[in-house]
Amino acid sequence: MSVESRNKPNGRDPLLIVALNLLPIAGVLLWGWQTFDLVFLYWMENLIIGAFSALRMAARPYQHPLDLVFPLFLVPFFLLHYGAFCWGHGQFVMSMFADDGAQRQSLFEAVNAALQQTPMLMAVLALVALQLIDWIRDTLQHGFGAQGIKDLMVAPYRRIVVLHLTIIFGGFVIMALGQPATGLLMLIAIKTASDIWHWRLDSAVESDAETFDLSDAQLAEMTERFAEPKVTVNGKDRYFESFAAMKKSKEYRMLQSVLRMMGARDELRVINRFLDMKIAEEG
Repeated sequence: MSVESRNKPNGRDPLLIVALNLLPIAGVLLWGWQTFDLVFLYWMENLIIGAFSALRMAARPYQHPLDLVFPLFLVPFFLLHYGAFCWGHGQFVMSMFADDGAQRQSLFEAVNAALQQTPMLMAVLALVALQLIDWIRDTLQHGFGAQGIKDLMVAPYRRIVVLHLTIIFGGFVIMALGQPATGLLMLIAIKTASDIWHWRLDSAVESDAETFDLSDAQLAEMTERFAEPKVTVNGKDRYFESFAAMKKSKEYRMLQSVLRMMGARDELRVINRFLDMKIAEEG
C-alpha cells in the first residue's frame, strides 16, 4: 500500500542560484576582486549557513516538554563546534590568500572591513536572502520545523567540506597563474555547479522522503502494533475513539518526542505514514 503526497522540489531554484552568482562575476569583472575576495566571500557563506541552521533547529513547534531537549543541548553544541570549524577554516583562508596588511587583522576585523565594501555587502545580503528563501519554501512545502535537528546539524558540514577543499585548491592554482580573471570565473562556475548539484540532491532526498511505500514487513508490524487506536505511556494504555483523535493527542505527541530524542526518525516516518493510511480509511 502506498501513501500519496506532494512531490515538490525543495530548496533553491537553479535559476536563482545562477542569478546569485552573477554578483561574484560582477565583482571579478567590474570591481577588481582578487582570489582572497572571492574565497573570503565563500567562507562568509559558511557563517550564514551555520546561523540559519541554528535558527532552524531552534524555531520549531514545541508540543511537549521533551521537544526542548534537543534544541536546548544541541544548538549550543552545534554553534560551538561549527564555530570552531569556521574559525579554523577562516584562519587558513586569511593566512593563505590575504595580503600582508589583511593578515595582520583578526577574522572579526576582516569581516567588518569586507562588509564596508558595498559590492561585498550586496553579495553577503544576497546569500542571506537565499537562505531565507530556502527556509520559507521548506516551511510552505513541508511545514514549520519539519526538518530533523540531527539532519540540520550534519547538512552544513556535508555541503561545505568538499566544496571548499575544491575552492581552496583552485585558489592556489589561480594565484600560481597570477590571478587571471578567467581562473576566477572558472572558480565561480565550480561553485555554481556545486550549489545546483546540492539543490538536486536535496530535492531527490525530499521527494523520496515525501512519497514512499510501506513494505509488507513494515505494514505487518504496524498493523500488529496499532491494531487499535492506542498509545502506551509509562506502561499505561490510553485508548482513543479513532486514529485521527489518537494522532492529535498529547500522548502521541509525547511518543513522537521520545522517538525524535532517540534519533528514530525512520521509525517515526513509518508510524506516521501508517496512521495516515488508517485515518484515510476512517474517512
